[in-house]
Amino acid sequence: MEDVIVQIASAVNMRSLYPAQHPHVVRSIGSAITSLGTMLEARGTDSATILIVGDDLVVGEQVVRKTNLAQRNFTQILKRSGIERLTLASGIDAEEAHAFVSALAAGATPQSSPHIILGHIHVGIEDTDVEEKDQTLVTDQLDAVRDAFARFRIERRLPLTLMEQIVWSFIDSMGRSTRDVLPLARLKEHDEYTFVHSINVCLLVLAQARSFGIQGGMLHAMGMAALLHDVGKLMVPLTVLNKAGKLMDEEWEVMKSHCEEGAWYLSGIEGVAPLSIVVAYEHHLRFDGEPCYPIPSTRRLPNLATRMTSIADAYDAMSTVRPYQQPRMRAGAAEVLTARAGTFYDPVLVGNFVRLVG
Repeated sequence: MEDVIVQIASAVNMRSLYPAQHPHVVRSIGSAITSLGTMLEARGTDSATILIVGDDLVVGEQVVRKTNLAQRNFTQILKRSGIERLTLASGIDAEEAHAFVSALAAGATPQSSPHIILGHIHVGIEDTDVEEKDQTLVTDQLDAVRDAFARFRIERRLPLTLMEQIVWSFIDSMGRSTRDVLPLARLKEHDEYTFVHSINVCLLVLAQARSFGIQGGMLHAMGMAALLHDVGKLMVPLTVLNKAGKLMDEEWEVMKSHCEEGAWYLSGIEGVAPLSIVVAYEHHLRFDGEPCYPIPSTRRLPNLATRMTSIADAYDAMSTVRPYQQPRMRAGAAEVLTARAGTFYDPVLVGNFVRLVG
């Protein structure tokens, strides 16, 4: 059953990226149908039922305690579409599977079909009626960090403890929200771009990670890494950072240095999580390993948190007014990410991201 779940999640992510008849979509849906048939034959049964109880995945009568990334992603996909019970029966054809996968990719609730039966479940536990709280972020905390970003060029210091508290506040607020992505922070002036961009990227990475079921300390570590990913840009002269025209060769070299500068700065601070250092260094590396910047000593696949951060970084940069560009519409930014899936960006993560912001 694990393989069936992985194949379905992969098919949904492929469908988020490509049209229904694209070879990648057709192939992934075919693999899911084949995997289901193999599993049912091995079990000697004609159907299998999956339940979503809270954040738990239940297969048959067993709670899956040790879920992998694809299984957690599958759980979140079903939850977004309001599916609590899913029964898959033998005999599913390509048309049924395409309709089911396409609806999930769009975040809609699929219709039951002869071999794919959807439903809800009732759990015998006491339900507490809790009003949804206001989602306004802690203004005083944000203002303090905003001021620290502005003073960094002189003091070379960031309030890491306060930043850690803000990330926990983001996580708590997202956990109470009925939306997958909180409203993004708005830019007041160009000189604070790095601050606002860092906040936005943090929120977008938290949303991505939560969609894969990542929680607790790991979710917080990924949020902190995203919040700190561009700290090296605070060391880039404002004349370069905010230049309206094309950067000259020397200026471009200075701009590219922000990855290594940020990683070196974070590595010198006691208590900084290693993941933050890695993401600060890697966030401009390409998914396919082709040359970009910085140039590592050996070819490497960027860390999962880095791959999520790279997508959020590019999306927010394209969606925001910059000194040298007008913003794209969000749909246009998503199209650019889709076009670069498999080269600059992880295609599975891009498919998931496009669905989240769609």
